[in-house]
Amino acid sequence: MKHIVTAAQMQSRDGYTIREIGIPSAVLMERAALAIAEEVLAFCREAGRPARVLSVCGSGNNGGDGVACARILHMKGVDASIYIAGNPEHFSADMTQQMEIAGKAGVPELKNPAFREFDVLVDAIFGIGLSRPVSGSYERTIERMNAAKEAGTRIVAADIPSGISADTGAVMGCAVKADVTVTMQLLKAGLLLNPGAMYAGRLVAADIGIADRTAEAETEPPIYALEDADLSRLLPARIPAGNKGTFGKVLIAAGSADICGAAVLAGEAALRAGAGMVKIVTHASNRQAVHTALPEALTAFYEDGDGAAAAVLDSLEWADVVVAGPGIGTGGAAFAILKTLLGSCRLPLVLDADALNCLSAHVELLGDYRGPVFITPHVGEMSRLTSVSIPEIKADLPARARTMAEMWGITTILKDARTCTAMRDGSVFINTSGNDGMATAGSGDVLAGLLGGLIAQGGDLTMAGPLAAYVHGRAGDRAAAIRGRAGMTARDIAAHIGEVIG
Repeated sequence: MKHIVTAAQMQSRDGYTIREIGIPSAVLMERAALAIAEEVLAFCREAGRPARVLSVCGSGNNGGDGVACARILHMKGVDASIYIAGNPEHFSADMTQQMEIAGKAGVPELKNPAFREFDVLVDAIFGIGLSRPVSGSYERTIERMNAAKEAGTRIVAADIPSGISADTGAVMGCAVKADVTVTMQLLKAGLLLNPGAMYAGRLVAADIGIADRTAEAETEPPIYALEDADLSRLLPARIPAGNKGTFGKVLIAAGSADICGAAVLAGEAALRAGAGMVKIVTHASNRQAVHTALPEALTAFYEDGDGAAAAVLDSLEWADVVVAGPGIGTGGAAFAILKTLLGSCRLPLVLDADALNCLSAHVELLGDYRGPVFITPHVGEMSRLTSVSIPEIKADLPARARTMAEMWGITTILKDARTCTAMRDGSVFINTSGNDGMATAGSGDVLAGLLGGLIAQGGDLTMAGPLAAYVHGRAGDRAAAIRGRAGMTARDIAAHIGEVIG
């Protein structure tokens, strides 16, 4: 599990390391520069020829990293130079010191270089502390760097691509489009969230000796990201002597009249996630289609709104977890199902798709539920639930997910190109698995069923949300490798869940 930080959290650790532990900032800067230089040297080895390198440096400590990097490369025999994009009158103390050292080492400082003439540009203009939009000469410099990249020059960013918000991934006016970003000690949230993730390129987290704990208590809740190594620890254990009842029963209320695809996808995903039994409650018009598409599932059918509520109620005692919403519509039957569940059920409850659309007019009903609730909205559904615009939600996914989770005491899985799962305690998991091929109809139904399948098996309930998002993405990655991102379907994602969980 990776610990992800905001700019303030990273600056707190940096300050603690310098002031309380006593490691000089120059030592940290030297280690940062070494890590950046290693990525540049890796390109030189890959190219199999000498490379011309230019460090494009601002006036702060990020610029100091770039200057030190150029000096290290120069002393290794690389053709490395420095270009100062910032104002020398505003140099930080460390930047001033690095410029003095570089001058004594004979590192060339260029005044008006043609960026396209260099093989590698080191982006060291702004660090994680950027707080206002890029403009003026800085904007023109970044535009020139990006033009050089389009012409074939590689760009290695120091800590974060200049112009990207370290907290939200937003482009602050304009930003450098890096091939590689060498970030110091811990990944920043803005490197994982779009559009920052698209600007960062390949990420390298360099251990430069910054302490991971601060002397002061942090006021911001933590942010994490799961990785493959976490799966063996978090996935529910399989019991060799178990039977289908051992591995849990998932009740899925899904599908409306003549609309059964979502129910089938959710049911298949729950089974492939390891659940022992799945029961689908759906409209009677779907009887033949569900039996044909998913013969492994138990079924219960209804004809009208009152029948829908009764069919769900009759099955609650059988179930270990309930998934409600995929394809149920927003009519009377759908609302009857939602009201029955929120009023009568105390099992873990996953609300997805149309259940959330029904809930948007009565979100206060969440306050009456006494069992664990998981909601899986995409940004449009989240907008309807919260009356916050889609652009505002996309501007800070972790914060929006956290607000919803803390307000109602639920787990909120806010789906986007980078899904963010907020827990009841305010902690957030940014999901890093998956690909754009998963932006396909039915993908969310698969996630809802997968989540229900994991919960049914009795694993760590608090981690079920981020775990489901990660497994879902990994299954999507496997599907893309076989079908291609453009051609894969939601059913392809479901088909590969078993390979991920083993």
